[in-house]
Amino acid sequence: MYFNRIEAKMTARASMRWAKPSPILVSLVYLLLAGVLTTVIPRLLGDPFTEMTEYLMMGYEPADVFQYVVLENVPRVALFGVVSVLLDLYSTLMGFGYTSYSLRLARNEPSGIGNLFDGFQRPLRVLWAYILMFFFECLWGLLGLLPGAAIMVVGLVLEGDAFAVVMTGYWLMLVGFVISAMVVGLRYRLAYYFILDDPNCTARQAIRRSKAAMKGWKMELFTLDLSFFGWVLLGVMTCGILMLWVGPYRGATQANFYDAVTGRGYDRPQPQPPVRYTYDPNANGDGPVL
Repeated sequence: MYFNRIEAKMTARASMRWAKPSPILVSLVYLLLAGVLTTVIPRLLGDPFTEMTEYLMMGYEPADVFQYVVLENVPRVALFGVVSVLLDLYSTLMGFGYTSYSLRLARNEPSGIGNLFDGFQRPLRVLWAYILMFFFECLWGLLGLLPGAAIMVVGLVLEGDAFAVVMTGYWLMLVGFVISAMVVGLRYRLAYYFILDDPNCTARQAIRRSKAAMKGWKMELFTLDLSFFGWVLLGVMTCGILMLWVGPYRGATQANFYDAVTGRGYDRPQPQPPVRYTYDPNANGDGPVL
């Protein structure tokens, strides 16, 4: 297989240029349906965990804060918990839909706002894949904590510079967890694409296929992610406005990566500009000509 990062980005921009409706419009709808909705609703309900943190920072005793915020408001806390879980599931399905849109955009297939809801056509499979990937990432991340944990145990039984040893172990644990989670996340990055391409693919099969496809490609995908860091930074500096363009650009590029490493990108149709007709009064016939 062959993958050229610059070529993948150029192809993604070409696909965006001729896509109808505009990818910026689709990204705006996605932001309103996913980002704004999942942010506004928790604020309207009131986040008890944020409230507890604020009281603790003000110097109140943890037992008193827990009694006042949680025990005296059990129905509100329970409602917030249920709504938070439902919103997480909703965000997962919408994220799958945006991946579906990005894949069709990259392949120059008919795509639009309706693809944002593709996850609701197979919700159990998508959610189960998300849960499995989250579980495996946490599991491998915990394994990355073991070297740091061992150093901390040694530091606790030593004298003198034991504190420095313990702190070293603490930081090694954090670094190990982050690196392990990142590597595992790269292994499973293509799982949603396999579900999209194969209606009969189960969640576990998609994860296994992603692991097999990503052998030897994790560093390339990591480099591809880093290449968008500048764009994301500019998006933050523009209060997220630029992300309406960066989102589909990055999504289509990652879809090109998937097609490249799985051998699906060779026969795709190329993006075509819209046909523009002009009328030539000197031409034979009454119809328009190109």
